[in-house]
Amino acid sequence: MAMDHIMSELCARCDDADMVLVGIGEEFQYDWDTLIQNERYQEIEEEINEREEYRWIVPFLQKLFLEKYPDEQLDKAYRNLNAIIDGKNYFILSIALDDCVYQHGFKEERVVTPCGGFRKMQCDNNCNGKIMDIDREAYRKVKAYFDQELSLADLQEPLCELCGGKKRFNQLGVSQYAEEGYLPQWANYTKWLQGTMNKKVCVIELGVGMQLPTVIRWPFEKMIYYNQKSFLYRIHPSLYQLGEEIGSRGVGLREKSVKFLANGFVK
Repeated sequence: MAMDHIMSELCARCDDADMVLVGIGEEFQYDWDTLIQNERYQEIEEEINEREEYRWIVPFLQKLFLEKYPDEQLDKAYRNLNAIIDGKNYFILSIALDDCVYQHGFKEERVVTPCGGFRKMQCDNNCNGKIMDIDREAYRKVKAYFDQELSLADLQEPLCELCGGKKRFNQLGVSQYAEEGYLPQWANYTKWLQGTMNKKVCVIELGVGMQLPTVIRWPFEKMIYYNQKSFLYRIHPSLYQLGEEIGSRGVGLREKSVKFLANGFVK
């Protein structure tokens, strides 16, 4: 089935659906090659390789690059997704760590990112189960260092005011990931899911691989299996196959999901 035909069908099915569920996978992640290939970043890597105690600045640099060098194709894909589901009763579940989903007009109360991102910080030890605002002074100094206005010695790693532990961005992978950052919104998501029973639900799975299959891939398949009024679009360059139990209530497209959305939709 041609990509443009699938896009046309997907849009029509969204328009007809009572509810739309979107799963955004690891393929939708910002391309960190933009960071790695940057000449200034390569200079920084050489410097901190000799002084590992400054390795903490790398996530701050990632946040900086997300703001300074946006991925045009990724942004276009998100804009088109917004146009497709705008005005619908939707929910977006994303495991991408870059927070890009929050920058394209989606209602924040309709988005959950269980792997966290760069919007908040936490104590590496999760000593109090609380999420903290970004340490703006540390971020300002890292940006000044990137712009060669400060030296590495001018930077100071932000520490937890309660236990003295290191402050980290609240994202999966820190020593003691603080799930408190996403659990309230996850509760809203599960409540929304309860309302999908016996409703026409258009399910869109974008670039979801096997990194965390229990978060999106398998639960989405379970929904399609039990809700006979639901329909799944699975877009992925290699893991696009559908299980036999889904039958004719799904389409698998072998394509990069960002490319599919960025180039396949015209309104």
